Amino acid sequence: MKRTLIILTTVFSMVAVSACSSTGNGSGNGNRTGGSGSVSDHTTQTTQKGHDAESSGTEGAMQPPSTTEKKKIVFSTGFPNDYFKLAKQHYEAKHPNITIELQSVESDDSQLEQSMEKFVKTTNTALLSGKGPDLINLDQLPSADYITKGLLTDMSKIIDKDPAFKKEDYFNNVLYGIKANGGIYGMPLYFFVYGLIGNQTFIEKSGVTFDDTRWTWADFAETAKQLTKNADKEYFRYALGGITPEHMLSKFFNDQYGSYVDQVNGEAKFDTSNFIQMMKQVKSLYDNKIVNSTEFSLIFNPVQINSPEDYIRVLRQSEFGGKFAYKSKLYLSPNPEEGKPGATFRTYMTLGINNKSSVKPEAWDFIKYMVSEEMQSQAKSTGFSINKASYKKRSMKLLKTGKVESDQPIGPMKGQVFEITQKDIDDLEKFVNGAIYPVHPPRSSPNKIDKIVQEESLAYFSGQKTPEAVAELIQNRVTTVLNE
Repeated sequence: MKRTLIILTTVFSMVAVSACSSTGNGSGNGNRTGGSGSVSDHTTQTTQKGHDAESSGTEGAMQPPSTTEKKKIVFSTGFPNDYFKLAKQHYEAKHPNITIELQSVESDDSQLEQSMEKFVKTTNTALLSGKGPDLINLDQLPSADYITKGLLTDMSKIIDKDPAFKKEDYFNNVLYGIKANGGIYGMPLYFFVYGLIGNQTFIEKSGVTFDDTRWTWADFAETAKQLTKNADKEYFRYALGGITPEHMLSKFFNDQYGSYVDQVNGEAKFDTSNFIQMMKQVKSLYDNKIVNSTEFSLIFNPVQINSPEDYIRVLRQSEFGGKFAYKSKLYLSPNPEEGKPGATFRTYMTLGINNKSSVKPEAWDFIKYMVSEEMQSQAKSTGFSINKASYKKRSMKLLKTGKVESDQPIGPMKGQVFEITQKDIDDLEKFVNGAIYPVHPPRSSPNKIDKIVQEESLAYFSGQKTPEAVAELIQNRVTTVLNE
């Protein structure tokens, strides 16, 4: 059930065929662009509707949590989660005056989607009426709408005034990346990273060199042309595959989401030369036989890395392919034009505080406990810990063990054991520390946007409409969705 829940919450991020087993969601409004469209520029340029709406809140001058008065924190977890149950148990033992009421949606796989829709609708109604839970798992919810309406507390203000919260103890690249309107409205407990797992053996043999810390999609296309020019002589004939043009466009768009969608202010920017050029670029990848919709013998494969153990499995499993065995390497996905080098990430178990809550100090204190080394080191969950010490402890324990066993129950990988080196751990840590671009979009209304981009672009890729006409159609439909 838990595995199904995580998979269902995923919005297409890298590509439709990404070989991932579980995913999570983010709550940010970052922007994968460079120059005047950088993350910080975007967040400072957006209007302050969310801030104005919550200006009556008192989070900037928050009192310390009560140690004697009886208090109850109502925590809406979405679906049941063992991590939250354990955190409740341990926190209440440390704070006898605090009761944490976990509210969750009980469902089976057959009713999962309906239950999720009901949960979203019920939560929306409660928050808009000034009620609702004190603490909320935002993974399934339209947090951008909540920020616009001032329904969530800006935790960056709390963090700045809380000496007990040491910023350096956390992956600030992730916390910075999810800022919206300059604030942090959701605190993630974990996150996932994305990249391209490449056939290192083939690449080295080809003699083609490239710098994945600097390459754009245009650079990728040129590199792929060089790598695939002897396609008929090699088993790996395409750079990427198993993805249709409309899904590839979706991948490009989501990597640069903040350039085309201002979720907080309800503005779309699809009728621009940049988006039109993006569509043309995607089409050229297929026209030049760099990407193939059905081919799976590839030089690169988009991957989602869920944990240090998962990284080792993804990295090593290609070495057990019999006569087709090869060494792999994790590369950064291409950056947007002039984009700052960095990996893409998605947050998981992202928690927000109701701006109308009467127990904000207690809710924040509970969040601090859930992101602490103590809690994150004793409760295992899918994803990389937002707490650096917990992440480090898990990695060092893995290195000391020296091996990771395949988690595949059947097939050639069943029972395989993969060795670990210090270099593996070091390479992964650099990748995780460099994750600065949040995957968009995480939730319901952006799901609609992604669907619109895919549906309308089909007419261009099939030759029925010009890219300009398609861009205008997408612009009109997305604008309608953003202002619903």
